[in-house]
Amino acid sequence: MKKIEKLDMAVEQLEDALKMYFEGRYHSATVLGGAAEQLLAGYVMKHAMMPAYCRDRTTITMVANGLEEHAKIVSGRTTENKITEKKIGDKLNFGYNHSKHAGKNDHTVPIDPKFEARQIIDRTLSNYDALSGIIEYDLPGLALAPSFYRELIKDGRFEENK
Repeated sequence: MKKIEKLDMAVEQLEDALKMYFEGRYHSATVLGGAAEQLLAGYVMKHAMMPAYCRDRTTITMVANGLEEHAKIVSGRTTENKITEKKIGDKLNFGYNHSKHAGKNDHTVPIDPKFEARQIIDRTLSNYDALSGIIEYDLPGLALAPSFYRELIKDGRFEENK
């Protein structure tokens, strides 16, 4: 038996997640990307940085509650509809969690597989990039990462109505 560095596992899982993503195997990409995300998050936290999932969850919660507060003021409502980080976290990881668990009765899940894979891989790459600047790790380049980023940029552009 030998000791395996979890960072090496995460890099392999991330490389495989990217490969699966571009092969259209989005469920596999989601699970591999999610596993890599969690491993990389541990290293990110080791260096007193905030992992992408935590950053996104906190930011989305703040925006959602700000919008809710504004809607409450505009409508004159007095009821409180506080959105928690747990609720947002459950939404962020919905596709990942439902891609690796099944109970007695939940055998279908309403998701957009490509969207779920893309979100997980994006957060995973964010964690990877955060660690890339730390010399002790000497992380390898990810051959498919530039293609992934190009796709994100291309798909994120707004087309002018003609």
